[in-house]
Amino acid sequence: MADPDAALNFIIVGASVAGLASAIALKASRHNVLVLEKESQLGGPSSIPNGCARVPPNGSKILFDWGLESQTRAKANIGSGFDVYKYDGGIAPDRDFVGINRWNPELLSEARGDFVQFRHQDLLRILYDEAIKPSKFLQSHDKLPPRVTVLFGEEVVSVDCDSSSVTLRSGEIHMGEAIIGADGPGGIVRRALLQEEDIDPESCDVPTGMALYGAVIPKALVVEHPDLATFYEFPESTVGMGSNRGLITCAAGKEKDVTIWVYTPDSSQDGTWTEEAELKLADVMGSCDPQIKKLANLAGPATCVQIKECHELESWVSESGRVLVLGDAAHPFPAASLHTYSTTLEDAAFLGKIFSHTRNSERVPEFLRDRCALIREADKQYIGVVTAADELLEASMRVNQAAGRNIMDGEESNLQQMLDEMRMVFSYDPADDADEWWMSWGRMRGFAEQ
Repeated sequence: MADPDAALNFIIVGASVAGLASAIALKASRHNVLVLEKESQLGGPSSIPNGCARVPPNGSKILFDWGLESQTRAKANIGSGFDVYKYDGGIAPDRDFVGINRWNPELLSEARGDFVQFRHQDLLRILYDEAIKPSKFLQSHDKLPPRVTVLFGEEVVSVDCDSSSVTLRSGEIHMGEAIIGADGPGGIVRRALLQEEDIDPESCDVPTGMALYGAVIPKALVVEHPDLATFYEFPESTVGMGSNRGLITCAAGKEKDVTIWVYTPDSSQDGTWTEEAELKLADVMGSCDPQIKKLANLAGPATCVQIKECHELESWVSESGRVLVLGDAAHPFPAASLHTYSTTLEDAAFLGKIFSHTRNSERVPEFLRDRCALIREADKQYIGVVTAADELLEASMRVNQAAGRNIMDGEESNLQQMLDEMRMVFSYDPADDADEWWMSWGRMRGFAEQ
């Protein structure tokens, strides 16, 4: 008879934030995890700038609950809010200031987290170190403590959903009791699920005509130019609202280097976060205020990622019930979205909690779909605010600023809706949701199968 307390052996494809966070959560539920990463080192080539990982309070509280608060505060910059300017406006040395939004202390307290801004590489390192750390569970009788193994330079080239196995480029085959795809929207695991649905992975994600350029500029270089102070002084994050263009900057990590993201129609390159853009950042800025242009001219290597309308999988789980995608492989968010990292951490926490209740590898749940769809639409709306030149919305923000209020406050319906959505998103707790799901549905399926 199978041991009902025996650990499951998971294979995770991708040492991404999604992959490493899932490894932490599954190890905490006493399962074994093998993570396979195609890059030769954590985070990919060191020559490519790694930008800002913005983690709202619903994500940071997960890190805190995992015992990573001290590591987070040692490596991340705690965000205070954001300034809004016009992308194409202002006369040097002044930018066209719309207003400021400070994060509400009451909202953060309710959410039990902070709005933290990591360097992406630092967040990966924190998660990696926690994942491979020896388990707190001691060996008992014939049971070994759960373990996480991460292998680099091991590219998965095929996934067999029925046998729950993966084949590496070397020809080596690994088998597990469940496979988790954490290798992004273009990854091999999502492709396997698309093929199960008879969807062509090469054409199902449609470019919108907008690309996102990203670069990191050392703060030490930016502070040499006093007229660029708005990019690194309080609240250390800015939005530039434009017409078919837009800008987001934030101070990332304890060094507070300036990450710059530019939404632009000027590049058709279908790049990735780990390859250098064909064009320089300064070449895709279009008409913008002098300070933005000057900041762009300070940037070194950049990345270019297309903004796409991604095909929505009918199921995040294979027909066999043994292969699952999560994070961007399950619900691709627009590049540099506000909630990308937090929903990824929520996926991992939910999954780990479910598998604290069961040792059945076929109990991979259909989870978080409605919530992720809602948040993804909200993030699209945020991008629209940055790039659509909504004059009424801008006027409402200016009125709030003149009245001494946060620009997201007030009676204007779109602003209030975004604020209400933000409060709902920040207050979510995936562990509680997983427990509720299990009590309501998970146990019932088990009883039915018996």
